[in-house]
Amino acid sequence: MNKRGADKIIAIYWFAVLIIIAVAVYAMVSIFYSHPYDVREVEANVLLNKVADCISYKGTINADLLDSSGNFQYSFKNNFLSKCHLNFNVENQLEIGEQYYVKVDFSLYPDMVTFLFPIEAGNKNLVASCDTQSSVDKDYRLLPKCVEKSFYATGGRGGQYIIKILSIVNKARQNVKE
Repeated sequence: MNKRGADKIIAIYWFAVLIIIAVAVYAMVSIFYSHPYDVREVEANVLLNKVADCISYKGTINADLLDSSGNFQYSFKNNFLSKCHLNFNVENQLEIGEQYYVKVDFSLYPDMVTFLFPIEAGNKNLVASCDTQSSVDKDYRLLPKCVEKSFYATGGRGGQYIIKILSIVNKARQNVKE
């Protein structure tokens, strides 16, 4: 038998298999890295959950937010970012401006229209884009991502509150490829 000829045929198949594997790996990597990840909505959800944990824990409003008579404290509102351990500074803030916004509204349980004590922090100009972001059109992908949630909590003197939080993250330049 001619074993050298069989080795040459197997070597050709071996190189063909290696080339197919190399092309497949290259194709998978290029497909994976060609599509950008837009994590702004996830980041807005994380920010919202962080604020919700700061405002209310296990359904009870934070003790720093209400005084002994059940009234809201303005010291919490004035130091909201530091009390909740939030930092809205980004790497190029002078170049692109503030990239985050958070608004917390409190209302008594039966009356869900009258907001008692709004807390706001961040760039208020981002709020205007929340109404148009629901469109699926590609023209709106550069708009800030808005996330809004509501939950119930109890606090001072047995009051029941509905807490509504709006969280907005812009950072389109860092997250969205054009």
